[in-house]
Amino acid sequence: MIDSSRVDLGSIQVHKKAIADLAVSALTDIEGIRLFPGDLWHKTREMLGYKGHPGIGVTVDKNNQVSMEIKVIVRYGINIPDIARQVQEIVRTAVERTIDLSLKDINVNVQGIERGKE
Repeated sequence: MIDSSRVDLGSIQVHKKAIADLAVSALTDIEGIRLFPGDLWHKTREMLGYKGHPGIGVTVDKNNQVSMEIKVIVRYGINIPDIARQVQEIVRTAVERTIDLSLKDINVNVQGIERGKE
């Protein structure tokens, strides 16, 4: 007899770029930060049609554990440890809820501080 409550139809794979896209979407809700825009190399690739996020790096280790590095620019006056923890929590929640994937690490790398528009 076949158990009809569980049917295995194959595997589901999520590309690293899709995970990065998800993180970018989650970050738009956080006030006081923006993604690192990248360097000349990234901007050149973007002009050639490459759609990537230079501020987001997704890696998969040999045990299939996923880690993420997020490079941000923080607005002057924002508490960096607090905003970094907020980034980690929001991205982790978005990834876990959307694709049921537990991230091993979310490293937030502050690339610079900028003054807000006054």
